[in-house]
Amino acid sequence: MSATLRRTCAAVSAAAACLGCGAQPAANHPAPPVRAAPSPTVPAGQVTGGWHLTVYYTPVESYHGPPQSSITDCSGAALGRHSAEFLDRVRTEGFGRIVTPLRGFSYLGWDFDRGCWFTAGTPVGADDRPLQPWGSTAAPASIAVGRRLRVVGCGTNVDAAACARVMGAAWTVDDRCIGCGDPRHLDLYVGEEDRPNFEQDSPNYFDAHEAVVALLG
Repeated sequence: MSATLRRTCAAVSAAAACLGCGAQPAANHPAPPVRAAPSPTVPAGQVTGGWHLTVYYTPVESYHGPPQSSITDCSGAALGRHSAEFLDRVRTEGFGRIVTPLRGFSYLGWDFDRGCWFTAGTPVGADDRPLQPWGSTAAPASIAVGRRLRVVGCGTNVDAAACARVMGAAWTVDDRCIGCGDPRHLDLYVGEEDRPNFEQDSPNYFDAHEAVVALLG
C-alpha cells in the first residue's frame, strides 16, 4: 500500500471528484488533473462513489540489497540472514518471497499479532484464504469476507493502463485492512513486485481517492 499509509490504511486526504476526463480543455482554461476514464459498463450491484483505493504487494528479496539482518521464527529457531530493507517491507505488507527457500517454503510471513516471523507456501489473507494477484482485496470489517466487487472508476492519480487493469479485474474480499478507519477503503492486492524501487517506479503502486465501486454478491 502507499508509503504514507503503509499497512494501517490510515489517514484520508481530500481530493476532487472526477470519473472521466481525458478530453482536451477548452482554450484559455487551465487543464484539469489527469484522471482515468470510467468503465463503459456498470456492473449490477450497489454502486457508490467516494472510495479510497490503495494497493499492497508481495516484496521479492532479490530486488533488495544489503545490509542483512538475522531473524528467527516464532519459536526462536533461526531463519537465516536477509536484506534488512526486504524485511522492513515484509513487516508492512505481510509476506515476502525469499531468494533461497527455507524448510521447503518460498515465503516469509510476519505475524502482526505476535511480532515474529514464520515460513509460508504462499501469501494468505483472512481465514488463510490464498491471495490472488489482481483479484484479492483487503477491506474493512464492514464488508464481508468473500464479497465480490468491481471498480467502476479509479478516481485520482492512477495511471491509465493500471486503471484499465483495476477496472477489468473481478475483485473478492479475501483479507482485512487492519486499521482502516474509512468504511470505503479498499487495499487491492497486485501480487509480487516486479522491479527494484517498486513503490517509486511502478504505475501499479498508487493511492487514489474518489473511486467508484460496485458491491456485488
